[in-house]
Amino acid sequence: MRISLVILSLSLLLAGAATTHAGLLNIGVGVYGGMSMPIETDTEMGSIVGARVKMLPAIPLVGFEAYYVSVNQKSPRDLWDEQDLDIVFDGDTYSVFGANLLIGGVSGPGLRTFGIAGVNFVEFEDHGAKEFKYGGELGVGVEIVPPFIGLGIEGRASVMLLGWDEGPDRKLTTVTVGVNYYF
Repeated sequence: MRISLVILSLSLLLAGAATTHAGLLNIGVGVYGGMSMPIETDTEMGSIVGARVKMLPAIPLVGFEAYYVSVNQKSPRDLWDEQDLDIVFDGDTYSVFGANLLIGGVSGPGLRTFGIAGVNFVEFEDHGAKEFKYGGELGVGVEIVPPFIGLGIEGRASVMLLGWDEGPDRKLTTVTVGVNYYF
């Protein structure tokens, strides 16, 4: 069984390398950062930092990406104020792993627009116990890729739903800017 998985993995890597070499598939890696703005009122605006791996076909129809992102949500100040006692919470940081479909839109020389639809898995920590929950993401993006240069500058706006098991635990909008390098 293990040998079958190794052979399958190597076959997929070789097929990916062959299609990349033939120009049928663009593979890119990137980093990005930006703001996360909560839809709920129990947190304030925070930061978002992440990395992604993209696989885009030569004809912009549907691409795929896998990503990791760290979302920092700050708690509002003075959540509880009674008899000269202030309690302030530090906020939460979430580790999110996900996969998105990048649905091609209007594209021209050096410009790509796309829709984003995907699923994510977020790690929540509650009283020392770690728990994984799943969620989703919807959004739009635009990328500027000058011809003959393997670098792209990308901007995105999306809505992330984190922890969808019994209704979303966190709902937030994100605005990010990033850089991608294409092989």
